[in-house]
Amino acid sequence: MILDRASQASGLPISTITGRKRTTDVCMVRWAIMDVLRAQGMSLSAIGRLLHRDHSTVISGLRRVDGLSGHEKFSEIRSSIA
Repeated sequence: MILDRASQASGLPISTITGRKRTTDVCMVRWAIMDVLRAQGMSLSAIGRLLHRDHSTVISGLRRVDGLSGHEKFSEIRSSIA
């Protein structure tokens, strides 16, 4: 499952990834998950349910991904969970 891979890659527990924290490190992992799942064709609502977020939060996260294409840490996380 993608949450397991993201947890291993980031060192964050799944409860933190799906929890309320909004620190940059946690959000970056969420954004990477959103990006991978959207590329696989998953709907915004389904991604939101998986991460315990609203679909509009997923839209916002995917917009943030565009600005992170050159960010080393984001790229590492995304490639390890893809």
